[in-house]
Amino acid sequence: MRKISLLIIAMLIPAAVFAQQQGDVRKQGDWLQVWHQTKQQWISPEDYFMLEIERLKGPTYGFTKKYPPYDSTKEWETLIDVLPDGRVCPMVFFHSRWRRLPDVLALDERLRNYGGCRDVFKPASK
Repeated sequence: MRKISLLIIAMLIPAAVFAQQQGDVRKQGDWLQVWHQTKQQWISPEDYFMLEIERLKGPTYGFTKKYPPYDSTKEWETLIDVLPDGRVCPMVFFHSRWRRLPDVLALDERLRNYGGCRDVFKPASK
């Protein structure tokens, strides 16, 4: 009986070590994929961001190039910032200012710099 118990434990340890968690990232060929726990599957970063924005009941302000006034914005409101070159970055109003959604969710650095998120706070070139 003891040997069977040890065998079962030995079989479960690798599964626990390699189990995916919400927001885990892997590279599949040239593409990043993100683990979505509820869907139990790997999805694109774009799909992952939209599901997270929807979970927060957004995007509150839609896809936009302009931020709403701070005095009328509430915590956890969201928008998709559209950069001049068309790249986008999901944003959330958190602790009284706009932040990149991947930062607020403490996601992998590759997601924090994905799409327009790398340049969202850089001044627009003239």
